Amino acid sequence: MKYHDSMATAQDKMTRVCLFLEQHKLVPIPINYHVAYAYISDNHPALNQAINGCISNKTLLDNFLVESWYNEYLSFESKNQDTLIKGVDQVVNKISHSTSDSHEAVNQYLAHLDSSLVGINENNLPRSRQIISSLIDATYALKGQQQQLQETLLQAQAETEKTRIALDQLRKIRYTDPLTGLFQYTYLDQKVTLWKEQHQSLCAITIDLDHFNDFNQKYGHLIGDIVLSKVAKKVQSYVLESGIPVRNKGEEFLIVLPDITQATANEIAEKIRNGIEKLRFISSRSGKRLPSITVSVGVAHLPADSDLTLLTYNAQQAMEIAKKRGRNTVANFLN
Repeated sequence: MKYHDSMATAQDKMTRVCLFLEQHKLVPIPINYHVAYAYISDNHPALNQAINGCISNKTLLDNFLVESWYNEYLSFESKNQDTLIKGVDQVVNKISHSTSDSHEAVNQYLAHLDSSLVGINENNLPRSRQIISSLIDATYALKGQQQQLQETLLQAQAETEKTRIALDQLRKIRYTDPLTGLFQYTYLDQKVTLWKEQHQSLCAITIDLDHFNDFNQKYGHLIGDIVLSKVAKKVQSYVLESGIPVRNKGEEFLIVLPDITQATANEIAEKIRNGIEKLRFISSRSGKRLPSITVSVGVAHLPADSDLTLLTYNAQQAMEIAKKRGRNTVANFLN
């Protein structure tokens, strides 16, 4: 939305925006300023409702949360990219299906043509020879044309596959959290929809860094971001291509894995917890070793066709159980 404020109004809003950022200890980077200005302007009801809800619940406002509001309520370019990707996806799928259908139709036609040639009546040999000769010539000509068409279709299939790969790369860039390199929740939602169509059961693992707010206050957000990035890479190393790791909140990560048992998910969760605990961090300024980071981990499992929101909620409930047990442990949600 465009603003048409007078100079006096803009200056007043600027002052209020700065006070808002200072009150919530937010760095005045462009995205934070944009969201705060929109909030102060009070012309995005959904945005204001989301911010007021967090303030009422005394939820800590951080850069990640503000960026999520920006993407959801203010980034029109982001929404246009979503529409573009979906539109291109539909075109690519249509071309792919048409290519496969055409290829199959050509093969069936050639098979039918070959069988027809064998069945020509040979009682009238001179006439049959002429027909056969003419038909053979026409058949070879048609066969050559069809083979050329097949080659064209195969090339189109190859190009379609290249386009699909390029779209996947674009999708990964579009839905990747810039700090950690993990996916954003919106990408997970799309992937889970596909898994549900394939009737696959799902497991969720929620990972929350213990006492990370205290760590940030003591060592600063810059070092905190570096720690978050290294922890994210460790999380990703245990998932590989078997599931989707996302940055769910500021210091909270979520992994969703299809078609595995809860016992297997527990093993993965324990490896992640143990691996993060073994990470070592050294301050580049002082050369001193920073405290180790531990995590509380929750695991939940739901059968096929279950709701993603319920699955992630159950995993977060299990993570809260792990925190109540003293943190640095793995807990399960028991149905």
